[in-house]
Formats: sequence, structure tokens, C-alpha cells
Amino acid sequence: MHRIYQNGKFGRSVIIYLFKQPPFMLKICSFFVLFIVHFSVLATGIRGVVKTSKGDPLPYATVAVKGSPNGTMANAEGRYELPLAAGKYEIVVQYLGFKTFSKTIEIEKEWLTLDVAMEEQALNIDEVRVGSKAEDPAYTIMRRAIGKARFHELQVQSYTARAYIKGTGTATQIPFFVRSQLKKEGIEVGKAIFNESVNEITFKQPNNYKMRVISTRNSLDNSAPSPNAYLVTSLYNPSPAGTVSPLSPRALGYYKFEYQGSFQENGVEINKIKVIPRSYGEGVYRGIIYIIENTWAIYSANLETTNQGFDIEIKQIYAPREDVWLPVNQQFKIAGSLMGFAGNFRYVVSLNYQSLKINPAFKETVTVLDEKFTPPPTKISKSDLRTKKLEDLAVQQKEFSTKQLRQLVREYEKQDLKARKQKKEDVNVSRSDSVTIDSLANKRSDDFWKDLRTIPLTDVETKSFRQFDSIRVVKELKVKSDSTKAKRDSSGRFGLGTILSGQTFKLSKKTTLAFEGPLQPQYFTYNTVEGYALQAALALNYKPNKNNTFYLKPLGRYASERRLFSGTVATGWTGQRRGFALTGGRYVAQLNANNPIGPDLNTTTSLFFERNFMKIYEKQFGQLSFYYNRLADVLSLSGSVEYAQRTELLNAENAKSFIDWRRYQFTPNRPDNLTLPNTGFAQHRALTFNVALTWRPGQQYRLYNGQKRYNFNRKPALSLSYTKGVPNVGESATDFDRLDFGMQHSVETGIKSELQYSLKAGAFLNNRQAYFMDFKHFMGNEFFLQNGDALNTFRALPYYWHSTNQRYVEVHALNSTRRLLLTRLPFVRLAGIKENLMVHYLWTPATAHYTEVGYGLDGLVPGFPFFRLEVVPTFLDWKYQNTVIRIGTTYRFGR
Repeated sequence: MHRIYQNGKFGRSVIIYLFKQPPFMLKICSFFVLFIVHFSVLATGIRGVVKTSKGDPLPYATVAVKGSPNGTMANAEGRYELPLAAGKYEIVVQYLGFKTFSKTIEIEKEWLTLDVAMEEQALNIDEVRVGSKAEDPAYTIMRRAIGKARFHELQVQSYTARAYIKGTGTATQIPFFVRSQLKKEGIEVGKAIFNESVNEITFKQPNNYKMRVISTRNSLDNSAPSPNAYLVTSLYNPSPAGTVSPLSPRALGYYKFEYQGSFQENGVEINKIKVIPRSYGEGVYRGIIYIIENTWAIYSANLETTNQGFDIEIKQIYAPREDVWLPVNQQFKIAGSLMGFAGNFRYVVSLNYQSLKINPAFKETVTVLDEKFTPPPTKISKSDLRTKKLEDLAVQQKEFSTKQLRQLVREYEKQDLKARKQKKEDVNVSRSDSVTIDSLANKRSDDFWKDLRTIPLTDVETKSFRQFDSIRVVKELKVKSDSTKAKRDSSGRFGLGTILSGQTFKLSKKTTLAFEGPLQPQYFTYNTVEGYALQAALALNYKPNKNNTFYLKPLGRYASERRLFSGTVATGWTGQRRGFALTGGRYVAQLNANNPIGPDLNTTTSLFFERNFMKIYEKQFGQLSFYYNRLADVLSLSGSVEYAQRTELLNAENAKSFIDWRRYQFTPNRPDNLTLPNTGFAQHRALTFNVALTWRPGQQYRLYNGQKRYNFNRKPALSLSYTKGVPNVGESATDFDRLDFGMQHSVETGIKSELQYSLKAGAFLNNRQAYFMDFKHFMGNEFFLQNGDALNTFRALPYYWHSTNQRYVEVHALNSTRRLLLTRLPFVRLAGIKENLMVHYLWTPATAHYTEVGYGLDGLVPGFPFFRLEVVPTFLDWKYQNTVIRIGTTYRFGR
């Protein structure tokens, strides 16, 4: 969270951090992206103040030139400036809830002052009966707007635009342990921070966005923003940023609508519709949306929603551009807390469009009928749908029902997809984004900003920028001095801090050397076999390009109770679609190679709770592994071969916990097992290999600056794995064959609701000599803390009791929902709490239907949405055994 406030990323990082949690958070801020036009350096124009008829300023009013892409917004004080060349113009001023102001003006050789007094918009309310038999007219309006939403979304074929963004943020709460540090950085409770940026955005259907940051600065620091794109979407999209749009085909299941009247503007009738969620909370909106009569396009919107405890207010004003209504003014406010930080943030965006290309197939001449009251005059034949162009059908049949229009649009998209395939475009790309930052983005002069800025700074903002510009100059001088000193010191010194914690050294443009010190949590651990174990490593990385990395990593380990030094050396290459690794040495490994408990958590349980869950053995080994992805990453192949001498290890004689618990005591390093009475083993050699194939039919992914980001779980993933213990080669004593099959999938069951399931099954085709580490082990848990994979981890299964060398069936299901039991209460739902239902099942020949049925709550701790509480009853052979409580996190630590 600290990054929200530092390194010049305050404005952008707030949005990206809050709404891209993996998970919050590709999230709602993707809703508000941004487009405006570059102003030439003009010496003339108009300026003034936008106020109400009573003299109150109207902040962020839209000021535009009719029939031109030129436009701007007023600032928080209602002041505006719009550079224009000499000539006649019709100026249009818009503000939600007020009549549109329009006036023709003539500019000569000087700036013209045009102050605007706006009148509140009066609504005409028709006499409509709303009762048990009469339907609110809002529904017929919204049915047609919903039916035409995808039509409007496809109207714009491409555009180039520029966006001027101005943001303010105020911290209302800062945790005490970082308060002094943040004060040095200029962050204090109640102190406002400002930022502004100019960006050029290019869009091309169906899903290609490019963003170039032309200029950026803020009052905290003058560095460029984090290179993350604002993801463009709109209310026409059924699920903007994971929400249900009021124009979604599912909207009537989530919203009620109320007609509040209409008004006329420039000969166009505008309907005011109140959006009422059936149950307000994450993923749904409430507020007002204005719909244009006959075209059923959006005129403006004033909506609010909530996301993980943050309240988000959204305002959008649209204007016609080449007969298509597009957003020209966007505002949003965010207020809430996360991980002890709290604040209020506001962003305003002034949008202008250039090089706008409209799809001729989607002209507004189409009339949409509400089939509930007016059936379409004729039916569209399937042959017409397949053979005729959409624009020809629109001429042939000017009136369509909402159902017919959806059919037309779907057929158009099918034909478009077919054409893209014929052009050999990658149709598995769900979206492509790229962001570049101009090399001068954070070095623009004040004169440059005066010419480019479309929203005037307030007096407070101007003062703030001047103050922090002075501070920045002092900081830069200090940084240069410190950098020179650091270079001089680092040339001949390797400090104690570096030895203990580590440091990364940049050897060249493409080569880095990282020293990982022993005081890192995962490198300083305790277990009952080795006592205290200290590790340190060196990692040499050579990256010739963005897709390939060659590495060499030696690692050393010292075990205090064994008084033994050991270690490994790993080397390899990772590429975009393939890679390999070669590792060898002497090291300890868990009996379950999937590491069901992390060394750092085992340190805590051993020293403070006298429970040594981690069971380990030693191996001197060499291993070669590889991976290979093919067919647009739908198919992936991986494998490994290992030759090892494996040695059993026993607990140290003086292993001791800090606390002597009467209830617990350390257990031997030989775990109990249902199938194998004695899990100990003699020292032996083992040659094993594994090959795994994963198939993801229909796998889609996003591209971000050319890098793939997969939409995992949206399509089922099928896996097949074969593991072989090879006997009589290099004195190998193992002799077994194991086959494993798996399927994992995730299904959206509603807004912010998801059903995940995983099916696994396998068998030892031959188990003539399978040592205990070769058994099929399961991801269990015996501690009250739960972390890691929420779907595939059992909550109360003993780590090794059910491990098998025969057959098994494993089933996991996890249903997360925004509205189940407690979340039916509005205050619970608005707190960002989610409910989970889960089932975990295991069968082996020795295990009679082990089952867990659990109920969980996510987000119980305000500001920490990833913490979870679970209550899990367990059953064996369908008979109740006991109930466990688990406190944990959806994050995965130390495995």
C-alpha cells in the first residue's frame, strides 16, 4: 500500500492497486478511461466561470464547441479556459441536472470572457399509472436500451484520442508504524496531493488499445507513472470491470427501474431513469441513468457502487461525435480503507476524440421495438441473417424487436470472427493493451503544461505544484549526491546489512547478480531434524531480451543440529514458450514434494506450538526438467528426470519447543500411514521420471505490452501425468508406474459469484517398489492457520495418514457468492464480506469416503479482504467425525 503514496505513482497506483486485486482488483476503474485532443498554442479563446442561477460554482462542467472535437472541463471552482482561433463558434455547456447552455460567440484578437449561469433542468412527467397491472414506463425504455447496447458498443470501429486526467487524493488515516516515514515523503493526514497527465489512446475493434503517456506530474514527485493501462470499457459492456451494467442482458434480474420524467434538448427527448438494485453491494450500481428517446443511447449517468469496502461514485456526460454519443466528461470519487490506510480520491477526465471511424453497419436509423407491446412486422429468415449484410437488412426492415437486433449483432460478430480467422488473426486474444511512456513525460515545462492542460488549476493546486517543484529540486540534488557516494562506497565495501539481508547488483544492461542473505524469512528456519537452518544464495541472471532469461544459482545451507553444510546449484533457461533447468546437489526435501507446509510456518508451529508437521529426508541428486507450450498455449508439455540417493533422517535428540505444551509433543520424522505400517526406509538410489500434458481447449489470454496474461479457469483445463520409478539402472531400487488425471474449471454463477471445481483420479499401475516419498500424497492441513490454494487444499486432512500407493479419487468444489446467508443483510454485504461453501472429498482403498463440508467468510477484518474464517465439519464413511475452525488467507506463503 505504501506504493500508493510514493514514487510519483500516487494517482495511477491508487486506481490500479484498489481494483486489480486478484484478483480486487482488473476492476472497476477500468470503467473510466480516457481520451482528449491536443490543443495548439493559441493566443485567443474563451474563459469564464460556470455557475448556478444562484451564483454557486458548478465544478467540472463540460464546455464544448458544437460540431467540433474541441472541448474542456471547468475546474473545482467552476473556472474554464478553451483556446480557440479567431472566428464564430457555438459554445455548449453541460452539467448533470441542469439545462444545456448554448450560445453563439465570435472571437477576434483577444480572449473572450463568457460566464455561464445554468438553470436547473425541469422534468416533464407523463401521467402513467403504476400498479399491479400497469408497468412503469422505465422498463420499456430500458428493454430497448439493453437490446441495443451491443449495437452501440460496436458503433465505433477505431479512434485516436487524448485524455487529460487530473486527480486529487487525501489520506484520512495512516498506520502509526509508517506515519513518520511517509511524512518525510510529504504524505500526512489531511494533506491533499494532486496529479495530472496527458495521454494519447488508440483503439481498434474488437479489443486493441494502445496508450502513450505524453506528460505527467504530481505534487508529491515528478516521476512518470507506473506503466499500467487504464482498461477501456463502458456501460454498454455487459460486465464492465466485473460488475453488472444497467444495460446488461442480465440487468432485469439485478435491477428495478423507475421512470422519473423527461426533458427536451435540441429537439431530442431525454428520459431520466432511476436505477435501483434488487440487493445493493459489490458488482451492482444505484443512481440515475439518462437514455435518449428513439436511439436508446446513453446521454449521461450518475451511478455509485462499492468494491471491497470502497465507495465509488461515477459521473459520465456524453456528447454527439459524428452522430454517435460518446463520453466527453468523466468523474469518479473513491473513499474507503485498505490495510490500515484510508483516504478520499477524486479523478476528472476531459475527453476529446480524433480520427474517429464509425462502422457503417451500425447506423442510428435502426428502430427498436419492445416486443412485449409491439411485435415486429416481419420475421428475419435464417438465410437472410447468413447472407445479407447488417446495413442491407436495416434498410430492408427498418423496425426490429430487441430479440431480432441481438440476433443481427450476433450474426455480424460471427461473420467478423470468421473473417479474422481467414486473415490468420489470433482470435484467442480477449484483449490487447500496450503502454509507452514518452521519454520527456516527466520533464515538461510549465509553458508546455499551460498549452496542453484543458482544465485550469485552482489556486490551491498551483501553490501545491510550485511548493513541491522546489522540494523536488532539493531532493534531486540530494539523490545525485547520495548516488555518487553510494557508487564510491560500493566499489570497495560489502556491508553487514548486505551480508545478512542481501542485495542486487546490476553488472550490465542485461546482467544482474543478486545475493540472497540468510535473514530472509524463508532462509532462516527451524525443524526438529536439522535444528536451525541458515541459507544463502547467489543468483546470476542474463536477460538478452524480454522473453528469455539464462540463470545460474548456487545455494548454500547449514544445519545447526547436524553440523552439516549442504547446497545445490541450479542453472537453466526460461523462454516465452519453452525452457529447461538443471539442478543438482545435496539437500533436504519434504516427503510430499508439493510442500504441504512451508518451512517458515513449520518454524512457527514447531517453536511455539510444539507441532512439527514438516517431514523431510535428504537426497543427493541431479535433476533435468523442461516445459514446452504449443498451439497458442492451448497445449503444454512438461517433464523431469531425477537420479538421487535418498536417506532417511530422524529427529535431533535435543529438539525442543519454546513452550512445553501438555496437549502436544513432537512426533517422529516417520509419519503414520493407513497403507504402510512403517514409513521408514533404508538408504537407496532412485531413478524417476515424470511427464505431464495439459490441454486447455478455448484458452484465452490478454496481451499487455506483448506479454501474455492468461484467463485461467475460464475454460476447463485437462491434465494427464505419468510417473515412473525405473529399476535396475544405476542401482536404482524403485519400481513403480503411476498415472494421474485431472480437470479444473471455474464457472461464473452470478455477479461477484463463482463456482470452482477440481476433479482428480489416479492409480499405481505397478507398485512393486514405491518408497513413501513416491506415494500419492494429498494437500492436507492439521493447523488452525490455513493458507494457499483455497480450492485444492483440504482443511483438516492429516498430511500423510491417507497417502496411498494404490488408487484414489479426489474432488474439490468451492462456491463463492456475494449473497447467500449473512450477506443478505445489507450492512454485511456493503462491508465487502463474501460467503463461501466448500466440499472436499477423498477416496482410496484404505480411506472410506473422507469428506469435508465447510462454510467460510472472506473479508471479516476491515481493510484486509484476503483474510478468511472457515467452519468445517468432517466425515468419514459418511459419518460425522468433528468440526474444525480455520483462520487464514487466500494468499500463499512459503511453499
